[in-house]
Amino acid sequence: MAYLGTRELETILPNCIDKFDSKRINNVAYELSLGGEAYLTDSKKGKKEVLDEKNTQVVIKPGQFALLITDEFVTIPDNIIAFISIKFSQKIKGLINVSGFHVDPGFKGKIIFSVYNAGPATIILDKGSPYFMIWFSNLTSSSDPYNGKHKGQMEISADNISALSGKLASPNVLLERIKTNESHLKNVFWALGILMTLGIAMFLKLFTDSSKFNDGYYAGLKEKRIEKSVDSIIKKSNIDSIVTERVNTILKENTKQNDTK
Repeated sequence: MAYLGTRELETILPNCIDKFDSKRINNVAYELSLGGEAYLTDSKKGKKEVLDEKNTQVVIKPGQFALLITDEFVTIPDNIIAFISIKFSQKIKGLINVSGFHVDPGFKGKIIFSVYNAGPATIILDKGSPYFMIWFSNLTSSSDPYNGKHKGQMEISADNISALSGKLASPNVLLERIKTNESHLKNVFWALGILMTLGIAMFLKLFTDSSKFNDGYYAGLKEKRIEKSVDSIIKKSNIDSIVTERVNTILKENTKQNDTK
């Protein structure tokens, strides 16, 4: 298996790429450009975007996946296998190709790239600009032509989109969730701090206000002391005998007065 050189590419590519431009041959590779559709995993509508004169850019945020389709329709001969990648100018920003890295012999259609932004910043791509590379290599013999579900594809299908639907668990998404939870916890601790401060203030107000607490405390002690004193006097004086003695004295005096009369 050997990769095709520049002269061989100039010979066969006009029959392999519908919008062939010899200026797009870069050493032993050909540059493919971004086509008219894209799907982003953070799309609010959950649908693919159509790129046209009004909407010319794809914005891929950090931690997000995207489906990108080429502008060119590619035809791979039965005796050739192709290999695909993203240009270094985008790789260095963190854009990674997570789809297949080859194109089967006999394939016909536009190529869909599944990419992921692993970089720290948003990556912006322009419709019609060359971002992809494709290499061609001869096989020792012809292969059965490709007859899979992507044969003749011209657009990003619903099946392609469904494969990337759902909540992401990328490092960037998880980091955002952690930051959100930290923010919530800070609010909770802030509220608890206020409540604890108010509670402590009320406690100190109730138990350290000498003008109220001390007065009440000593009034209670005084009342208790009076009660104890009264009980003590009653017990010591034997009030029952005192009352009885006084009654007897009054009766004797009354008796003497009656006898005199």
